[in-house]
Amino acid sequence: MWLHNKRALSPIFATVLLATIIIIFGSVAYYYSSNIMTTSTNNYASTLSNSQQSIAERIGFENVVYSSSPATLTVYIINSGGANNVKINSVFIYDTNHAIVGVYFGSAQISTLHPISSIQPSPTPITGNALNIGREAFFALTLSGPPLNAGSIYTIHLITQSGSAFDYEFTL
Repeated sequence: MWLHNKRALSPIFATVLLATIIIIFGSVAYYYSSNIMTTSTNNYASTLSNSQQSIAERIGFENVVYSSSPATLTVYIINSGGANNVKINSVFIYDTNHAIVGVYFGSAQISTLHPISSIQPSPTPITGNALNIGREAFFALTLSGPPLNAGSIYTIHLITQSGSAFDYEFTL
């Protein structure tokens, strides 16, 4: 009976084949769009988290000490904001003409953070270079190029890992 009417089977196979193709393309489109949406959502959540971190960050400069031999700048800071784990990403030093003095200091050129302690003359470095709320610390920058001039005004521009920027002017 099936063999006598071959034309009747052709529309059934065509319908099943068409339905299979539509299901396969639909599944591919669904997984592709789902992956894009998941990636976009994760990026948005990460950006939002970084924005919240940077809004809550506050770095206060307590003091800057310059040593000419070797040319070293020791910077004393405090985390006076509402965010823990504040990490320094880069530091720039500008003169009064807003020209960069020396070189750009990335996280690799900045010494480890050391807590300020009157008990220990050389305290243990802060783990992970992350400054928590209310904590004081200092770091050193080894300057290259010409020495800083006494009586001149300089600006330290500090940028944290989440993108917050803080400036401090000092004279020698």
